[in-house]
Amino acid sequence: MIIVTAGLTVSVVSYVFELSRVCTVRQLGIAEDIMHYDKTKDPQLCDMLNSKISQFNDACKSNIEELDCG
Repeated sequence: MIIVTAGLTVSVVSYVFELSRVCTVRQLGIAEDIMHYDKTKDPQLCDMLNSKISQFNDACKSNIEELDCG
């Protein structure tokens, strides 16, 4: 019973750590895309970024504000 509990604990901690690392990498990618958008002001890029931000917020329990494409 102790071995099973320890195994489950390690699995959960590993999963949470991997998820947080992936979220961090995705957040850096979004930041780079936002800097590129600030230079180009491309409306198609803005729409794509808002979609990416929305997916990121849902998956990573974050609250990055979407861009104003208007």
